[in-house]
Amino acid sequence: MTIFEFSAFVKHTLSGLYDKGEANAILKNLLRERMSLSFLELAGIENNVLSVNQEAQLLSDLNRLKSGEPLQYILGYTWFNEMKILVDKNVLIPRPETEELISFILDQHFPPNAIMLDLCSGSGCIALSLKSAFLAAEVFGFDISVGSLQVAEQNSEALKLKVRWEKWDVINENCPIQFDSSPELIVSNPPYITMKEFEDMHKNVTDFEPHLALFVPDADPLIFYTTISKFAKDTLAKSGRLWFEVNKWHAVEVAEIMEQNGFNDVRIYRDFSSNDRFVSGVKL
Repeated sequence: MTIFEFSAFVKHTLSGLYDKGEANAILKNLLRERMSLSFLELAGIENNVLSVNQEAQLLSDLNRLKSGEPLQYILGYTWFNEMKILVDKNVLIPRPETEELISFILDQHFPPNAIMLDLCSGSGCIALSLKSAFLAAEVFGFDISVGSLQVAEQNSEALKLKVRWEKWDVINENCPIQFDSSPELIVSNPPYITMKEFEDMHKNVTDFEPHLALFVPDADPLIFYTTISKFAKDTLAKSGRLWFEVNKWHAVEVAEIMEQNGFNDVRIYRDFSSNDRFVSGVKL
């Protein structure tokens, strides 16, 4: 089977599950990662015949893709902020929007040895991005899931970036750590999708990604923002910053929660799709 023939087979097989653009993107990324070639290099070898091992691997991958399993879980990793981040069923797949969150944060000034907290860390992509940018900072990552903390620790070791990972149910428990000084930054991308949005979501998300990290009760969709804002109010250093990634439908409400908790200069930022996606504020 040639690469061209395999590509046509993939597009046909995935046509009922993804639109044409998504199927093509999945195919290109699958071939790039499995064959360790750039997109440009792939374009020049479409008529090359796949080896027996390559064909077997790619067909096995395709069977998993047919079930709706995300490519990132099949590969066991994704790329985030130019870092190879390991992922499995215990963690959400990092999104491009969260890369934008990192870029906004990195545009701001922090002391070189700042204490930085990432709440609801998942794979650890945010905390590790912060540590990569602020090597002298003391970075903490918290999550309720033991499985996600194990993945985050694996990423930390693979990237040789020292982050302290701790289990914490931020809704029901007090912070398990006492800090040497007040943190300069608290950031969180917490669960924010309501259950009423479930039916409109793609099955590759609802069937495979952890619901614990995705969904909040319809009756209290802002519970994480309320709880974390109160914690940040009591914990951040003066002029410390709080950053959230948010559900686009609730950005204004999150901003109001932060203002009610005494944060100043509260701002809403849009993502590359022009959705209200991030909210930040400064502790008075």
